[in-house]
Amino acid sequence: MQNYVQALNDRDTKALLAVGAAPDKPWSRRQANKIIESRGGKGLTITKAPIEYEQMGDYMGKAALTTSDEGGKTVRETVDLIHEDGHWHVVLFEWPQSDKTTSAT
Repeated sequence: MQNYVQALNDRDTKALLAVGAAPDKPWSRRQANKIIESRGGKGLTITKAPIEYEQMGDYMGKAALTTSDEGGKTVRETVDLIHEDGHWHVVLFEWPQSDKTTSAT
């Protein structure tokens, strides 16, 4: 979760792609840029990020992310997570059918 928040704070498209385990492709860069435009650059600090596992097993979950911005305003977001290759990834992207290289959708 820290890498996700840091990518948003830094408005870093490449870092956001890495958090989402997405390839650096035109479609994923467009989606990452939209996320950064709407949520980036706010100086967020994580205050809570508990993970709830989905009933389908230990490889999917949700995090109720609570952050505070630079002005101290609380910002809440629920993010979907997937566990692949020993790491949790934030599910950020809609993958084109022709470009699925991972199960993150």
